Amino acid sequence: MLLPLGPPAQAAARPAFQAPFQCGRQIRMESFGHAPALDIFRVPTSATEGEPLIAPAAGRVNQSYSNPSGAGNIIQIDHGGGWFTTYIHLQSRAVGVGAQVAAGTPIGRVGHTGETSNGVSHLHFEMAVDRNGDGRAEWGYPNDERVAPVFNGVTYGQSNNGTWYVTSANCGTRPDGPGLFRPSTKTWYRPGAAMLTGWGEPGDIALAGDWNGDGIDEPGVFRPSTKTWYRVGAAMLTGWGEPGDQPIVGDWNGDGTDEPGVFRPSTKTWYRHGATLLTGWGDEGDIALAGDWNGDGIDEPGVFRPSTKTWYRPGAAMLTGWGEPGDQPIAGDWNGDGTDEPGVFRPSTKTWYRHGAVMAENWGEVGDQPIAGSF
Repeated sequence: MLLPLGPPAQAAARPAFQAPFQCGRQIRMESFGHAPALDIFRVPTSATEGEPLIAPAAGRVNQSYSNPSGAGNIIQIDHGGGWFTTYIHLQSRAVGVGAQVAAGTPIGRVGHTGETSNGVSHLHFEMAVDRNGDGRAEWGYPNDERVAPVFNGVTYGQSNNGTWYVTSANCGTRPDGPGLFRPSTKTWYRPGAAMLTGWGEPGDIALAGDWNGDGIDEPGVFRPSTKTWYRVGAAMLTGWGEPGDQPIVGDWNGDGTDEPGVFRPSTKTWYRHGATLLTGWGDEGDIALAGDWNGDGIDEPGVFRPSTKTWYRPGAAMLTGWGEPGDQPIAGDWNGDGTDEPGVFRPSTKTWYRHGAVMAENWGEVGDQPIAGSF
């Protein structure tokens, strides 16, 4: 009898998992007789032994040990919200218990350790949810915590004796950095380089987002005069937004792609297209932003309140007493740990700050619109 494949009702939204192999790697996944667990091989199979293993999403290592008479070298990662991944038969382990990892962090190498590997090089992989709340996931035998793995938004391992060929899209979580749009010349910059020229119009509000899920952020704009949202080469959304709305961008459902959103101060309401994100939150004078504040792969609203120099996410103050009059707020994953943090561009000194550090100096002009992303 096959076990339940879906997450439990109490689990948080699934993180944006990718295959635990390097970007672009060709892999073969077999369920054999133990779906939804998978045995994963490099293509060609002869290249499997010693293949680097990388984290499929951000998390904390909660198991890392060796069991030579059983499963060999074992690692388990707690990704938060009740979600876990487990890796067995590893040739080696590169992380210990307590290590914080970002998506794409090397955690070990694939091998054939442990008697249950039958001497065949492969990764035995399990995705699970903590249904009983004991802070770990059961693995290695039929149980009701295992679920069908999802990589890059696609589900695998739904039934026994299945075979799937996949190209890994695990290209890591690269740190974000500052960028800007200069309306006077219609030019988009990142430090040291122009990203795009001759695009954008006076009155456009600059944005940046991963519009296609490839891990790279690109410019975008909201054009209030026509209520149109553009990425380079295409209109993303037309006839949406109202005068006075503050545009934001976020991955609202954890699918790895960003979408437009707005904060409407007049009603203290936050919207994504087709849905309300949040009501009764925010004040006149707040400056809207969005970020993944807890590393769960889903973005949420945030604000910078200049009157008190306070940064808020719903239900909590993130930072107090930081920022100056005239600062332009941004948010980004400045260290690649999978969580976003506040930042500012200070036009008066042409300086870009994250809390506790300077990100860029003598860069940018008055009138530039700041953006942030992994460009």
